[in-house]
Amino acid sequence: MLCKFFSVLLLGGAMVAGGAQEAVGASTPIVALATFPVDSDSHVTGINDAGAMIGAYSTAVRYSIPVRWNSDGTAARLAVPAGYIPGDARAINSKGFIAGSAYDEHKTKRPVLWHPDGSFAELSTPDRQGTSEATAINDSGVVAGTVSTGAATNRAARWDANGVMTLLPLAPGDSWSTATAINDAGVIVGYSGLHAVRWNLDGTVVPLSPLPGEINSTAKGINNAGIVVGSSGVRPVRWEPDGTVTLLPSLSEDPQGGAMAINDSAVITGFSGSLGGRHSAVVWNAQGAISDLGTLPGHGRSQGTAINSHGVVAGDSEPASARGRHAVRWTAPDRVTDLGRSFPKYGYAEAFAINARGQSIGESFESRGSLHPVTWTRAGVLTDLSPNVDRLTATDINAHGVIVGTSKRSKNRDRAIRWERDGTVTTLKMPENHAYRSLTSGINDSGTIVGSAGPDRGSPRPTRWAPDGTPSLLPLPPGDTGGIAAAIDDRGVIVGSSGDLGRHAIRWDQEGKVSELTGLPGETHTQAVALNDRDEVVGQSGSHPVRWSPDGRITTLPLPAGAGYGSATGISGTGVVSGWCDPGVTGVPWLALRWTPDGTMTVLPALPGGHWTKANGINTRGDIVGVSDNGDGQRLAVLWPASGNADGRPVAIR
Repeated sequence: MLCKFFSVLLLGGAMVAGGAQEAVGASTPIVALATFPVDSDSHVTGINDAGAMIGAYSTAVRYSIPVRWNSDGTAARLAVPAGYIPGDARAINSKGFIAGSAYDEHKTKRPVLWHPDGSFAELSTPDRQGTSEATAINDSGVVAGTVSTGAATNRAARWDANGVMTLLPLAPGDSWSTATAINDAGVIVGYSGLHAVRWNLDGTVVPLSPLPGEINSTAKGINNAGIVVGSSGVRPVRWEPDGTVTLLPSLSEDPQGGAMAINDSAVITGFSGSLGGRHSAVVWNAQGAISDLGTLPGHGRSQGTAINSHGVVAGDSEPASARGRHAVRWTAPDRVTDLGRSFPKYGYAEAFAINARGQSIGESFESRGSLHPVTWTRAGVLTDLSPNVDRLTATDINAHGVIVGTSKRSKNRDRAIRWERDGTVTTLKMPENHAYRSLTSGINDSGTIVGSAGPDRGSPRPTRWAPDGTPSLLPLPPGDTGGIAAAIDDRGVIVGSSGDLGRHAIRWDQEGKVSELTGLPGETHTQAVALNDRDEVVGQSGSHPVRWSPDGRITTLPLPAGAGYGSATGISGTGVVSGWCDPGVTGVPWLALRWTPDGTMTVLPALPGGHWTKANGINTRGDIVGVSDNGDGQRLAVLWPASGNADGRPVAIR
């Protein structure tokens, strides 16, 4: 794996950049901070007659992980080679071949095939730039799916056992199509435009009539007798081989539902509307009688997505009021097995800032799937800052535990807020004529807050709030109309940016006098994001992390070889800088970095099993906080503790 090779390369300290470097994590520990326990999100999409199932579970790092469950319920990931990002597994045949998708080096979804031995092959398509996927496979190894044709349209396609692709014809008047299922004879179903269709072996396309009065329909499954199932409008239906359509019964007076798969005994699975406006997994027998499969205990919704010749159904069950589908298997009504327990709890948290006492702030998903602002003690104990309110964010914390942030409101009418030590939340007053929206960026130990405030129309202005909450607009350089104050030190010196898209890095002294910090030669966009009490400032100029000395001289901070972009995010009282870079490696979005006062760079370690990290903030003693993956699809807030001052002197936690 390229990611693993890259990690080994870092561990060996073999990278070269424009400055001194240390080996990654030479003696740097990393501590995972707590998250709210939230269920993983998993689902099953296919099952074969041996009871093997395939599907995926979602992660906190923006992609799903394809998996195979054995008949005993144990799960194993489906591997992808270097240069690919995991995607989804969609269908499995009796021989163990699996059809699905993965993302290539350009993050484009590609159709792929996993062999029984775990090897991986990408299937050909007319256009490598567009989204394509394999969705079905029969026992002869013929694959069906959907490919991009390079004209912003998708077409149903078939790959023979040798991997040769054929586009399937469109129904008259249609411009796009999708293939969803295939039987062992090679007959494929799906939809062309808004209509369910069947593609026969001779390549002809046959529209499947919807129920009377309906316009839209989709075909989801087909058995070896040629019986097709799907939906007409929002109602579950079955099509006979001659095209006759039949409405399948519902669990209640609510007719909504869908038929998802059918076996060779003509037993169908899917979902049906139930009491209370919810839906439940069901089976329809060969005569059309419906049975409710039920849900996992405490869950409110479920659906069946696949069924084998023994009548075993696979699908998912979902809580009514919390996030996290569980992959499940039914062997009979109300005899359900939770396959989602194969995966770790869903972890998503990120730390943004840390104060001198080691108290951190950030965000984490709670059980309903909403991001909440949180705080951690130095021991990692988590507290929800808004247990009953969504759409609040925390941005900075001072040594006394006072926290600032923003209340996200509709129509961009955000409001700057402050949490007192007792948890009381106060909305900060808006400056006159700039009362439409405001946000906070920083707070010092005296309680002075900085950020920005803006009018209904026009650019936001850098803003300072006195400890009593009184707001005042900060002056701007000549010609600039807007900007933001990003950070403030304990002497009252402020840094930020002004101009279009933060074009100019600027500094305000204690009296509010503004001056520009010069960027690197040839760069047009420069931002200042943090400073310390020694008047050292860090930020970025163009794509480079930089540091300004007290006399205004700018220095580029080195990056790992191959990195395309970097940013400095904070600076300690002794001049240690935190930051991150884009390493230019597929599947590794960020690497956390630390620079000593002399410019020596260290790549900070990831959690065990992880590949990427990001450093967001540093306190006066050099503790750094940020985020790391852990190899299990979780994105966790982390702390890299400082061992002492940059010169080796120990520092007590105040």
